[in-house]
Amino acid sequence: MVPSNWRLLDQPDQMSSQRLQEQLHLNPVTAGFLVQNGIKDVKEAQAFLHPDFQSIHDPSEFFDMEKAVDRIQEAVFTAEPILVYGDYDVDGITSTAIMVETLTSLGAEVTPYIPNRFEDGYGPNLTTYQRLVEETGASLIITVDNGVSGHEAIAWAQGAGVDVVVTDHHALPETLPDAYAIIHPRHPEGSYPFSDLSGAGVAFKVAQAILADGQPAESLEDLPVEFLDLVAMGAVADVVSLTDENRAFVTWGLKQIEENPRPGLAALLKSAKHAKGQAVLAETIGFKIAPRLNAIGRLADGQLGLELLLTKDLDRAKAIAKEVEQLNDDRRTLVDTVFDEAKEQALDSKNQETNILLIAGQDWHQGILGIVAARLTELVKKPVVVLSLVDGVYKGSGRSFGDFDLHAFLQAYADHFTSFGGHAGALGVSMTPDELVVVQKLVQQDGANLQFADQKLAVNLVVQPRILTPDFYQQLALLEPFGQGNPQPVIAVEDVPLESVQSMGALNQHLKLNIRGGRGFVEALAFNQPDLVKEAQEKTQATLAGKVGVNTFAGKTRLQLMLEDLSFVEVEQNQPTSMEPVVRQVKKQVVQTAQTAQAAVKNSSTTLAQAIGQTSSQDFARLYKYLYGHQNLDIIGHLEAVLSELSMQEKQFKLMIQVFLDLGFVKMNAGTILCLPSTSKKPLANSVTYQRYFAG
Repeated sequence: MVPSNWRLLDQPDQMSSQRLQEQLHLNPVTAGFLVQNGIKDVKEAQAFLHPDFQSIHDPSEFFDMEKAVDRIQEAVFTAEPILVYGDYDVDGITSTAIMVETLTSLGAEVTPYIPNRFEDGYGPNLTTYQRLVEETGASLIITVDNGVSGHEAIAWAQGAGVDVVVTDHHALPETLPDAYAIIHPRHPEGSYPFSDLSGAGVAFKVAQAILADGQPAESLEDLPVEFLDLVAMGAVADVVSLTDENRAFVTWGLKQIEENPRPGLAALLKSAKHAKGQAVLAETIGFKIAPRLNAIGRLADGQLGLELLLTKDLDRAKAIAKEVEQLNDDRRTLVDTVFDEAKEQALDSKNQETNILLIAGQDWHQGILGIVAARLTELVKKPVVVLSLVDGVYKGSGRSFGDFDLHAFLQAYADHFTSFGGHAGALGVSMTPDELVVVQKLVQQDGANLQFADQKLAVNLVVQPRILTPDFYQQLALLEPFGQGNPQPVIAVEDVPLESVQSMGALNQHLKLNIRGGRGFVEALAFNQPDLVKEAQEKTQATLAGKVGVNTFAGKTRLQLMLEDLSFVEVEQNQPTSMEPVVRQVKKQVVQTAQTAQAAVKNSSTTLAQAIGQTSSQDFARLYKYLYGHQNLDIIGHLEAVLSELSMQEKQFKLMIQVFLDLGFVKMNAGTILCLPSTSKKPLANSVTYQRYFAG
């Protein structure tokens, strides 16, 4: 029975699935998930599986693009100093790298700047603009991944004779800044056909337009493909929709990182223990590359991340990657400490009736507040803003829950904030202590009747454990890259025996379960769930739902299930529920039987000794054939009937099974005996048990 917190998705229409299988030569798994995702048309499926140049839009469709390109090219050709003003997260760093490499390739005099999270904050900063213009003499500022909320700084720059070209993708304010040009996929006067580009995606479109010099692209070779790795990183890290041209960008960019990574990325992947030759997927960016690059801006100066992406020096790349790895370790420690403190507030009884939480503390590190907010959101199942008091001002980050637009909701209180920006799912905000009290009351009052969308776990397919094989994973992998707009299928198994239960991590905060799949063990993993680790101890059976992946370590690739939901099945005591207890039970009986058998053989007078002595290779073949045809039968539970049918004694039977176990012909699983495929024949005499009791 499907758990009440699951929502089993409609199963794919067989006719549509069959059509895709036949016309595109797909297997049933891939075709079925395409149909389940609403892709039934053959041409649409072909475009989804194999993105091509036709999915890429013309950058001239952006509002102000021609104006922006003309001004940038003028600055390049007249040797004007250009300032590229970025952001400290992955999307901001990659956007900056794209723009810097584009301008540098044209011989421009360019100075990149990644704002310091703690000194400059997010977006255009008036004081910083004034300082940088004085230091560089810049007469043109190009913002990347920021700018639409920078009214004050941009107004100053334009008034001082410094043109500002804004390239951004964040939520648009009611009134746009008075910039020279604004490149944004959702510009109110524009009609760009795809609205969900990342900051790196917008920077790429500007780079494409600059380098094309007015000539329309006619093939993939006409695009600045050398930047696709950066576009892929920005898109995945900023969680934009991996549909439309983003799907093409990310598909191509991942391949570029896998086959020909920049020196900095190669060093970063090595420090992240990403095996050489291992596939680079969207999750590689999400779980290995992005957290490390973001750790730089969270704890140090984001300029280091930009240097890592731009350097061509292998030794320098290795040195920076080593420094980044240490920053990431420090980041983990800080997150755990602040999360534990913030969790106490979030779970306090006074917050139970509040639908949007504003959690405030002192001396919490600013750089990790967004991560803490995200973890709290998952814990309390509601939007959370986490703030820390810094120099008399509360600064923080918020994360939404489900499809709720937290940015739009908090926009109503903009007059109470000293700074505010972001998008529907994530934002940054600051306010004075007095205003925090006011906003908390307003949010509690105005959010009292909010009802968030049903957050039941969407499960694509419930399968038998034997379906979980490397081949099944490869069929799923054809649907990569997974992410926003193309979620990775959630696969469930019910009432499955647990082969082992163990904790991981320095604080035992991660859980690892082993279950038996169709080709060996499958690792089911849950991270940062210390309470679940405690609950799992001594459990022997569970119902699981998660995303199928692989882990390559020390040359071995293991199938994994990254858990989205887990519930333990209570079973009656004294009944073995997994292979491990059954094996322990059977082995104990075998040892006892062996001891008895030895005594019997010595006496040479018992029926068992006679039976063993009369057991032939044909008897072993007959038993194996029987086992092969009864792999779903609980043989241990029906042992008496099985022995009667085979005309065997119990102790004789168990010794013969032990021979098969010795040779790897079979495995025990919750009372059933599974016959394993073998690539080579093994003589019975290779078994120690056979040599001891059946030979000679």
